[in-house]
Order: sequence, then C-alpha cells, then structure tokens
Amino acid sequence: MLKYQLLFPTCLSSEIYCLEIVQELINLFDISEKEAFFRINSFWEGNDFLSEEDLIFHEPPEYWAKTIYYEQSNWWNFPENELIPRKID
Repeated sequence: MLKYQLLFPTCLSSEIYCLEIVQELINLFDISEKEAFFRINSFWEGNDFLSEEDLIFHEPPEYWAKTIYYEQSNWWNFPENELIPRKID
C-alpha cells in the first residue's frame, strides 16, 4: 500500500500511468517514494489528467521521470554529468 498519493485529478488510466512515473523516478534516481510523489505533484500541480486521450500518454514514463527530475527541460541534449536535479522545497 502506498503511503503517498497524487494530488491532482486523474482517471484510472492516468493514475496508473502516473504511478509508473513515480516508480521510474524511484528506480532511476534512487529517491524515496515520498520524494517521488512530491516531485510529480509539484510538477503537475494545477493540472488534471481525466482523459485517456491525454498528451502525457504520448511519451513513456521514463521521459516524464527525467523531465520531472531534471532542471533542464531538454535534458536529452546534455551529457548525464551536466544534468542538474530540479530543486525541491
């Protein structure tokens, strides 16, 4: 059972997809579940994903995990050693 939750509206499909992104954040960056949920909630605060046709489904979870984690929005153009994690409060 998860201790944390998504703080933006989702449908079942987008909730499952967002939980896959949370898992990618944890696996790729060795962060806690709490931090992964904080990052995804902060990144998508004020949005809703209530449609199974939403654009988030056009990219794989790994893409969103890196987009959410890194400061650089075009992280794919940088060598890994130059990427900076987005600051969290």
